[in-house]
Amino acid sequence: MPSLLVGFFAAAVAAALFLQPSLLRVIAGDCPLDLNWLNYTLIASSCSDQNERTKCCRYMNALVAVSVARYANTTGMLGVPPAFSDTCVSTISDTLIANGVPQTATSFCGLGVKIQVFYQCEGRNTILEMLQSPNFDDVTRSCNTPLSVDGNCKICLNSGLSYLRHLIGVQDNVTLNTCRNAAFVALANQGNNLSAVEAAACFFSVQGLSILPVNSSEPFSPSFAPATSPSPFTVQAPAQHLIAVPLKDQHSHHFMLIAGIGVTIAGLAVLLLLILIILIRRKVRELKDTEITHSEPRNGFSSLHVQKCQEGSTAIFQIFTYKELKKATGNFSTILGRDECGIMYRAQFIDGSVAAVKQIDNVMKQRLEEFCREVELLSRLHHRHLVALKGFCSTKSERFLVYEYMENGSLKDHLHSSERPPLAWQTRIRIAIDVANALEYLHFYCDPPLFHGDITSSNILLDRNFLAKVADFGLVHYSRNGNTGFLPVNTKIRGAPGVVDSEYAVTQEMTSKIDVYNYGIMLLELVTGKPAMYDKENPVDWSQKFTSTEYYSLQKLVDPTISDSIDLDELEMVVELIDLCTQKESRERPSMKQVLRILYERFDPAHREFVKIIEEEEDYCNGERKVRGKEQQFGELIPFSSDARGLLQSSSSTSRSYCSRSVLLENNSPESPHGTFSA
Repeated sequence: MPSLLVGFFAAAVAAALFLQPSLLRVIAGDCPLDLNWLNYTLIASSCSDQNERTKCCRYMNALVAVSVARYANTTGMLGVPPAFSDTCVSTISDTLIANGVPQTATSFCGLGVKIQVFYQCEGRNTILEMLQSPNFDDVTRSCNTPLSVDGNCKICLNSGLSYLRHLIGVQDNVTLNTCRNAAFVALANQGNNLSAVEAAACFFSVQGLSILPVNSSEPFSPSFAPATSPSPFTVQAPAQHLIAVPLKDQHSHHFMLIAGIGVTIAGLAVLLLLILIILIRRKVRELKDTEITHSEPRNGFSSLHVQKCQEGSTAIFQIFTYKELKKATGNFSTILGRDECGIMYRAQFIDGSVAAVKQIDNVMKQRLEEFCREVELLSRLHHRHLVALKGFCSTKSERFLVYEYMENGSLKDHLHSSERPPLAWQTRIRIAIDVANALEYLHFYCDPPLFHGDITSSNILLDRNFLAKVADFGLVHYSRNGNTGFLPVNTKIRGAPGVVDSEYAVTQEMTSKIDVYNYGIMLLELVTGKPAMYDKENPVDWSQKFTSTEYYSLQKLVDPTISDSIDLDELEMVVELIDLCTQKESRERPSMKQVLRILYERFDPAHREFVKIIEEEEDYCNGERKVRGKEQQFGELIPFSSDARGLLQSSSSTSRSYCSRSVLLENNSPESPHGTFSA
């Protein structure tokens, strides 16, 4: 590292010592071209006439070319340095406008684009390089004659075109124009009797170029002197102080200024390098301190625990590194959304796969062992209507969960955003059924039963086909004692005030009926299209203004965007289901299994036939044959079957036998219906 520092310092000092006075010109911001030699009468007249635009552009090109040739007489360069290009183009434009040339003429002629101030031709930047290029001697011989004589100009131009054709081949007009101007500048600076104005009249087909008179004490010479002797007209150039060789009495001043600039640049370079070294060391130390390695334990949590999380046929996930997630999320810039638990990002990995990465807040409040047990539990949840966990990342200061990516965002975005088209009624019903399926799986087919605790429209995500999946169950309830089994525990429920189950506010006990209540609120959102806390009023109280009166008032409850396409019978059934799910006493609410059966029997008649087949198989498993009565139709206040085995089967529980599910419900499962809804 010290050698790198010394090398960097030496390079900066060397660059400063070799600085030319051109650096001072850049700082000054002046254009070194002399534009005061021309009488602008003809160019102003041509450019003011709409019918002489082509002639206007030729005059403009000749003005710039002759000015560059005069500048090249002193510097030997085919134009001004690139640092001056914009300044000179602006200066030329201002000068033309000040002398009566319309502003639109500079744009039409392409000043700065087609008409440039630096004539680099195929890598040649100086007059000497142009003179030494192949076949340029032929151009010199052809043009070293009085070009005003008939026929001489044509011979000179033909020779120049032949030279350019061999030099650049077939190129665009801008390249051809630039190289032609470079040849003009080279010819005008050979020290022969060729006049720059005379050459310009031939090369650009313009007549009447006239030079303003100069002081009688310093007569003007139209020809260009050799580069070794100063040209007479350079005495008149305003840029003389910027481009000429410094006088003896200026040597000391320039050297001191250059040395000062060099030292300043070197000092800044050293300072930036020191800052870079500090940042690199800090980042390396941070990565060493925070990344979870697979070889040593941290906070009592070893790599064996991570590996244990991956064991088992149902726990398949990937451990991502912080670096992978940072790169996939564009340095955590692709934010999808925020909530009280953290920030969600969109991540695209090297293999092209897309995922949603959730950065969890309040990391220091959760021990690493707890986080891993939570990940292990989440990895065992596999259901078509639960957002799948793909992997995780854990550092000393940050935690990330990586989920499958849902292309259509959240249900909240579609219900409450004017930028998205409204969801059709049938799509809303299908979403309700999808969510009910997910909750039934968590309540009845997980051991032990799991409860979500925050079923809201923002936690219902939709894939590209609008298949609904429940998300944000990252704080599901697990054992705190380190056992391999997971037991439900009491925890603080999330949700907006006024939307949370009132019974929970008293008991502080987490049960499945809280999810049922929240599901009812979500159903209400699907029907009304309004946020849960609409007009700062409890949604249940607000909706009862319409449901407690006559039937026709239900139409006022419906989202106006779909009111014309809704089925009133279906609407009445959904509203009654909302009323059941949001009962103040939890024992009066149905289970999610019963909710799902209601929805299927009303909206999917074909599913009823499937249920009958399953029920017959269950009867065989129990060694029973029962004669079932006539099927009850929905419409009564309590339409639920009194046989728990007759409840609708989960669409996601095919991994278990139907017999074992019947036993589960008949052995005092905490999720067996109570009272009116009991088995």
